[in-house]
Amino acid sequence: MDYCSMAEEIVNMRGTRSHICFDRKLSKTMKGEMFVLNYLKNHNNQAHPKNLSDEMIVSTARIAVILNNLEKNQLITRTPDSADNRQIIVKLSEKGIALLEEHHQEIVKYMTKILQKLGKTDAQEYVRIQKKLMRILSEN
Repeated sequence: MDYCSMAEEIVNMRGTRSHICFDRKLSKTMKGEMFVLNYLKNHNNQAHPKNLSDEMIVSTARIAVILNNLEKNQLITRTPDSADNRQIIVKLSEKGIALLEEHHQEIVKYMTKILQKLGKTDAQEYVRIQKKLMRILSEN
């Protein structure tokens, strides 16, 4: 089996799918403002800006721009850290939580349609492979 050729095929497919609506929606979750909101949700609805910067592998200046936009749209709040007044704690607001839930439901709706089009057997196999990939990727 030529794993290198298969890898090349996957890489090439990924490069041509930017026009696919679902892929754009899913990709949006993994970067920028949606990434920050999801990160907060997965970390007890709060974090320090430095944690966000480290996780996204971007500058603190870039995080500041993202946080300014999120705060302007009332999706987060920023308050001094009671344990260290030099630090700021970023918290997910109720509006941010609601937006995340809406976005999550939208993604689930799209994914449901895709899985239905795959059919029962292929959909189950796809989910099995995705789970396996997540286990493999988390080991590295």
